[in-house]
Amino acid sequence: MRSAYEVFDPATREIVGHAPDASPADVDAVVRRADAARRHWGSLTSGDRRAALRACAAAVRQAEQRLGRILSLEQGKPLAEAVAEFQVGAGLLEYYAALEWDDVERLPDRQGRSIEIHHAPVGVVATITPWNFPISLLLVKLAPALLAGCAVVAKPSESTPLSTMALVELLADFLPADVVQCVTGRGKDVNVALSEHSGVRKLSFTGSTGVGTAIAAQAAATVKRLTLELGGNDPAIVLDDADVAVAAAGIVGSAFRNAGQVCMAVKRVYVPAALEPALVEAVAAAVQRHVLGHGVDPGTTMGPMHTEAQRAKVLDLVARAQRDGARVVSGGVPACGLPGWFLAPTVVSGAKPGMDLVDEEQFGNALPVVAYSDLESLVESLNTEAYGLGASVWSPDLDRARAVAGTLEVGTVWINQHTVVEPDAPFGGWKSSGLGRERGRWGLDEYLEPRTVNVRSHTVIR
Repeated sequence: MRSAYEVFDPATREIVGHAPDASPADVDAVVRRADAARRHWGSLTSGDRRAALRACAAAVRQAEQRLGRILSLEQGKPLAEAVAEFQVGAGLLEYYAALEWDDVERLPDRQGRSIEIHHAPVGVVATITPWNFPISLLLVKLAPALLAGCAVVAKPSESTPLSTMALVELLADFLPADVVQCVTGRGKDVNVALSEHSGVRKLSFTGSTGVGTAIAAQAAATVKRLTLELGGNDPAIVLDDADVAVAAAGIVGSAFRNAGQVCMAVKRVYVPAALEPALVEAVAAAVQRHVLGHGVDPGTTMGPMHTEAQRAKVLDLVARAQRDGARVVSGGVPACGLPGWFLAPTVVSGAKPGMDLVDEEQFGNALPVVAYSDLESLVESLNTEAYGLGASVWSPDLDRARAVAGTLEVGTVWINQHTVVEPDAPFGGWKSSGLGRERGRWGLDEYLEPRTVNVRSHTVIR
């Protein structure tokens, strides 16, 4: 094992912990242990695995405050949001512990033959998860993988490893040895080693489209099964009959969650030109209610952006939009008394298609508002884009909103809401936004291999 590296609090820039900097040889040893462990784990009854998941969920709920503080300090989000991640994760463990499924399905008999479909665990699973939601994005993979009978090697982002390390240590008390392991490291070495390792039969990744496509290329040589939940540039489409106050409140609640660092958040707003001034005013007023500060301070409702580079990228996108004629209504770098990577919620009016702030996934605390005149042309234009993670439609006329939703080429369409996900509904992207689905029975199927057993009685064929 290489030496440990430092992990920093993005609000104070202080060291909050250390994580091992693993080598490819370390990854190989971890995968080999996982391969040995999964054989026993997969041989247990689903009832035994369900009981273990329930015990894990109870332990997470009991430790949620302690674990949440670790996450808040390394990621920057408010403590309440960090604790909520563990609560969501415990709920996912409970959901999959209760999910009914048959490991053997039988098709109708035909001409003296019976057909059985056996669902077997895929084997060793590697999860590679990002820094914005280290725990909920791990457990949405871990829970179904464990129910299926797989062993899991969890690789968190190099900047948020501590919460994953603490979670895996906690779960180890309720699972057989090496069924869940954590491997950490800086740079690309660990990701590449997992992607290329022949002992890893399934890889589930959440992150940017660029990194996801690189991982897919690395995994191709060993023909791994993949789930890729990739980037998104979700539009909120406000219809001309929308209540501006309702739309503004919902959009702000999504767009600026976790300082805008959410893959499925509202990244841009399209509004009829006649409604743009009122909507911009309402959105700008709503963001003023946020209190920026250290995540563990009780009064904080918004933490910093996670890295200096991410804040710099967003500030550059906003500055370029201004040069091209857009107007910053609110936002900027605040004077909050802390040296971290803070950016106040930034609302940009007069944005237009073609601006990078609109066309790119900024992944931060800035929201462009774009006026449109023709809804059909807008939808057609959005459908030509590479991203297809999510979108939302805002209107009191639900039939009309559903009609618009049915034309959008994305994995999830919300109506009069955004960023809400359900444990039993599939989530994932179309086009460059991903491959495969998480949550519900769809999420479980990602960790199962079907085997067809075709049986004929042992008699002479005449």
